[in-house]
Amino acid sequence: MHTHAAIRLGQVTKRFALGPDAEFTAVADVSLEVQAGEFVSVVGPSGCGKSTLLGMISGLLPPSSGRILVEGEAVAGINKRLGYLFQRDALLPWKTILDNVAVPLLFRGWDARSARARARDWIQRVGLTGFEGYHPNQLSGGMRKRVSLAMTLVYEPEIILMDEPFAALDVQTRNLMENDLLEIWAQERKTVLFITHDLEEAIALSDRVIVMTASPGRVKGAYDIPLGRPRSVTEVRFHPAFGPLYEAMWKDLKDEVQISYEKSRRLA
Repeated sequence: MHTHAAIRLGQVTKRFALGPDAEFTAVADVSLEVQAGEFVSVVGPSGCGKSTLLGMISGLLPPSSGRILVEGEAVAGINKRLGYLFQRDALLPWKTILDNVAVPLLFRGWDARSARARARDWIQRVGLTGFEGYHPNQLSGGMRKRVSLAMTLVYEPEIILMDEPFAALDVQTRNLMENDLLEIWAQERKTVLFITHDLEEAIALSDRVIVMTASPGRVKGAYDIPLGRPRSVTEVRFHPAFGPLYEAMWKDLKDEVQISYEKSRRLA
């Protein structure tokens, strides 16, 4: 049972200066909570500020107004207890897979021997045993994403932020990665805030889905996902609750996608 809010946003707004007399509001008055151990996805049209939210929660971006609490403490700079999995991997091309996965531990003061032992364990957990000595350019996109996942989880953060981590993968590889993520999450029960454009992905993975408006991003709706666990992302669409859930969320989302599209056309 979730006992407390791991992430809490209160009326958070983020504005970016576009010049001396102009600014752009990415998100406006966003309030939401993610409970400890909960898997929450955020969906919304392109440019609605989803990634900006993660940037503020992680401490990479300061909010223009409002308050952000992580584990009850106000965010003030980068929080090393968080894990952050970006859409594009950040593997070091000159290092082996083993050394890449060990890097976050070395940054945290682990000795090299212990770091490599823990890295080997996580390489096994993401299904890459035997590839420890390979370099990133020798791996497929899906394998590189598994390395990125291991790098994020190796230091066991309590909260994991994921910014469309599987968007660049083909459908089959994406489904494999989603199932692997759910399996690891079921074992660890970390708090996850997951950004995606894909409603089906959001429903398949999550306990709850937040729908954002077009820019400036606001919370338009929140949906509990009443599907049992464990789940298979390839089978969840056949669950009788899936269709009504998808339809309700799409009704919320489609108008925002249209608004976003019209804005982009006017700017083009």
